[in-house]
Amino acid sequence: MVPTFHASASGGSPTSTNAPKPSRTAPLLAVVLGLIAGAACTPSERPEPPTILRETHMVDDDNEFIHPYVPAYRTTSDGRVALQVQGGPQDLPFWYYAPESLEGPVVAGTPGVHLLATTEPVRVPQPPELSDPRWAQQGHTVICDPIDGGPDGRVNPYPCGPDGTHDCYDFTVIKTTAESIVGAQFWGIPTHVEVANPKTPEARIIEARVGDVVEGSFLPLTNDWTEPAITLDGRLLTGRAGGSPREWTNPETGERFVRQWDLGYFMLPEDAEPCDVTKWTTFTPMSHAPYDPQLKARYGLAAYPFRDTEGKPIEDGEDMGGSYPWVDRTATNLFMTGVPGRISQQSEQQYPRRCVHEGCERLEDPVDWDRGFMVAGLWTHGKLVHLDAMINNLDWAAPVNPLGHRWVKLYRDASGEDVEVRLGAGRGNGPQPRGASANENILDSMQQIHNHQSMARTVTPRDVVWVMSTGIATDEVAFDDYVDPNAFIVSNMQGSITQLRDSRGVTLSTPKYWNGQAWVLLLAFRPLEEFYRLIFDVYDEVHVQNAATSLGWNVPAYGRVEAGTGRIEPTALGGIKGKGLWLDGTDTVRYPIPEQPRPVTAVDWYMGIFLDSRAPNDAPRTLASFADGTVLDLAGRTVRYRADGEVLHEVLLPSGGPGGGWFHVGLRFQSGNRTVTLLADGFALDRFEAPRPMFTMAPGTLAIGEWGPTAGFKGWIDEFKVLAHDVNPEVACNHAHGTLVRIDENPGWSEIAARYPAWAHDEVAAAAGDAGFGARYACFHDYSADYAAHLANLPAGTGSVRAAINFPEGPLRAGVPRPDSTGNAFCLNCHHAKGKGGLSLEALARRADVPAEVDPRRQPHQPPARVFGNIPGGWIAPGPGPGSPAEGFQAPPEGALVDPWLLPGG
Repeated sequence: MVPTFHASASGGSPTSTNAPKPSRTAPLLAVVLGLIAGAACTPSERPEPPTILRETHMVDDDNEFIHPYVPAYRTTSDGRVALQVQGGPQDLPFWYYAPESLEGPVVAGTPGVHLLATTEPVRVPQPPELSDPRWAQQGHTVICDPIDGGPDGRVNPYPCGPDGTHDCYDFTVIKTTAESIVGAQFWGIPTHVEVANPKTPEARIIEARVGDVVEGSFLPLTNDWTEPAITLDGRLLTGRAGGSPREWTNPETGERFVRQWDLGYFMLPEDAEPCDVTKWTTFTPMSHAPYDPQLKARYGLAAYPFRDTEGKPIEDGEDMGGSYPWVDRTATNLFMTGVPGRISQQSEQQYPRRCVHEGCERLEDPVDWDRGFMVAGLWTHGKLVHLDAMINNLDWAAPVNPLGHRWVKLYRDASGEDVEVRLGAGRGNGPQPRGASANENILDSMQQIHNHQSMARTVTPRDVVWVMSTGIATDEVAFDDYVDPNAFIVSNMQGSITQLRDSRGVTLSTPKYWNGQAWVLLLAFRPLEEFYRLIFDVYDEVHVQNAATSLGWNVPAYGRVEAGTGRIEPTALGGIKGKGLWLDGTDTVRYPIPEQPRPVTAVDWYMGIFLDSRAPNDAPRTLASFADGTVLDLAGRTVRYRADGEVLHEVLLPSGGPGGGWFHVGLRFQSGNRTVTLLADGFALDRFEAPRPMFTMAPGTLAIGEWGPTAGFKGWIDEFKVLAHDVNPEVACNHAHGTLVRIDENPGWSEIAARYPAWAHDEVAAAAGDAGFGARYACFHDYSADYAAHLANLPAGTGSVRAAINFPEGPLRAGVPRPDSTGNAFCLNCHHAKGKGGLSLEALARRADVPAEVDPRRQPHQPPARVFGNIPGGWIAPGPGPGSPAEGFQAPPEGALVDPWLLPGG
């Protein structure tokens, strides 16, 4: 046999089976027909149906969205005027975002398109130069709108129209055209847009026109520059070139490379004006960003060298191993995809399926690894993290068009009946739903731009959260656990993604997705999925991603599941959010715990996991086993601590057990792992003083599931976390998908609060500054559905204590400096002495002469400090602050500060 290329268990050098390594002299011409090393066995029985059977096919038979959706368009710097990335060849379509139109939080809203003033765009014919028939390819488009204004210093928007009551914008549209694969021509299109009734639900674009185009640089060996994004300073242009082999010389080392790069960037010279399309002349592979002096000086994206999801370095000059990029507005993070596979190529035995509508197979599934969004950058210490949310609704390419959807037998209930799930909207094959963004795998986010409007704010009880959208799905994504420099294990039950390499270690621009399926690479000359084939009846091991990004601990690379004994769910099901992992009582997830740079019992720890048990109450089942000889058992609703075979302690949970749905078990370890506090659904229930250290991260194997003679846990698991620090009561509740509330008058939640000991309530009271008042608290949560409980729907008769616990030195106040937070333990879970950019300790320090409203430092949820153009009367409603003026007015040229309206006074 000829070998199959695949990433090693560490995501590094490739290995092969039953054959010599490929030639070192012609690694990219190797033709391989062999099989990936795996277990030629039948996988476990289908899992039982998840408790939350969320719909992941995204559109119904009328081609309408079945969930709330915000289109993934590129926008002006204020997040208002929007342009479709992949537009039509005849015109440029523009929309207007009006967060004032929201009647509730986006993700908890009604199905359909949200945030747009209207779903009908204003279409502007392309300039004649771009409508020439010789352009066989009309490229993607992006808006370049410098936040500090153009050459004249004027910032968008500015007052215009009748009595200056309209908002006007002047910006540049950047796009490419091409005659063939020979190369792509960049163009700059000066554009003017006028908006009536700006910043209101009634806002409408009344005019859009383009000026004389500017011919820019030329990028050879591609027919497009796709998924373009431009930073708010108008200087960094990112996107992808399509993966054709090209040459590049590293300007820092002089080393010459020839690679099949996809992701790359263009950086303007220091003396160039923002958005100057003639000066974006030098293509640079994205992996060079952390070594580029210009980028390192400006953008968080370049703060750390890139690593794959298993922590293996992506070296300077190598390909990133993904596609479909998006770089956020401040170039803090890079997002990209890396999951291959089509629904039509799946095994009929493993995934039996039928058409929802007759003839679905006539809609061919597109090919590419354009699913499975990951993130890397400042917030992940350079490590790629495979995200778990509805923006990764389906691993397989499957039509958006409902005529191409399938019913797939994914599950089998306790009675032995198969359960079908409708799958679709993985990739391509329109027609598009009304308001969609024309390409299902283009990503974008408003970030925090519209957070001056209360309904635009995120509702997930975490601190660093964005509403993110693909061309077909919208969800909230929390980044807190990835920012944490002391996170040790963060498993969201996604599979890890590495990259194939040749015998020299050269990247092949082809991702390896560790979901348990075996693949063969037929031709390594060009990274196209047509040459990347799935092998039936051969199974690879599963690597459960460890999304912990710490550089201070030696974190396990992944959790290993033996080949043929488990699977990564192909769609966003099985988890409390997104995907979960099914354990059948014999499966095991093994985390190899390395030696650590310091004693593990010298710091406090936290561990948590979501469980949906399906085992009978007949005997204890092993939940977790540790290298120190301690074991965590679960018998129905009873949690047991064992050490060296002896049961040391038992705790009866107030909820959970077979058939009871999701519940959360959290553990806090103090005093060298001898003081163990158990939290049930995010609230402290029991404290045990152990005679020896318990559940430590000692070198060896940490196993979830079967380990040794005892049967393992049977059911679904999700969000297994181990953190090398303690957590406060609110954060502990957050890890259980809840938020703490003080119960004033609510009988239902009073009954829940009564299940927990008085000392637990006293500890919350002390943390919230309520000590001595006899208050009672609860971790408000609801595990019955997505977003059933969140920050914006607290129960009647309760009050939040989140800010009192997390930000006791607060709140922020207008007119006075930001308070000093350098001693706030919650803040220090992200900010640290070696932190870069906004994650340094300096970001927490008080600046005595700088009022909060003009301090350039902003908290993750704060909107931009200034707003421009027309300000409608009562635009910001009273809240913690007084709100904006009742009478409309025009912002001055330097903009109007929003914090005096949003924050209480000093």
